[in-house]
Amino acid sequence: MKTSSIIKTSLVALVASSALLAGQLYAADTTTDTEVKTASMYQKGDMHHGRKGGMHKMMHMLDLTAAQKTDVKAIMQKYKANRPERPTKEQRAEHRTEMLALITTAGFDEAKATEMAEMQQQKHLQKMLTHLKMQNEIYQLLTPEQQQTFQDQFNLGKGHKPRR
Repeated sequence: MKTSSIIKTSLVALVASSALLAGQLYAADTTTDTEVKTASMYQKGDMHHGRKGGMHKMMHMLDLTAAQKTDVKAIMQKYKANRPERPTKEQRAEHRTEMLALITTAGFDEAKATEMAEMQQQKHLQKMLTHLKMQNEIYQLLTPEQQQTFQDQFNLGKGHKPRR
């Protein structure tokens, strides 16, 4: 009886120590993997903040001259200056409150929901139009060869910021 108790205790101690050791090894390995993945994501430009996709990637593929780069930066700055300001934290909180009220009320207010949807749609339309105008101005700066490369890459989906 005493022998089986000692064996059980030893077995429990062995399992516990191996679990702790495996946990330590796994934690060390995960940290290394995470550091490697993070470094490669920064290198590729895939981090959420600081991601260089879309037009930045496309412009890099086109091998622009110094003069073209200067002109592109000027166009981008012009459109950046005309961009509407982002809503404040208070405005976003107010919008969320309105949406929650719309969702949680006993009777659905379709008119209010339609108004909110149309406002969002109008903001999206303006943003898209502005972006397309900017792209058109940049495209007009390109040489015929660069324009062809742009079209080819656009058709392949290159230079498009990946969706999550």
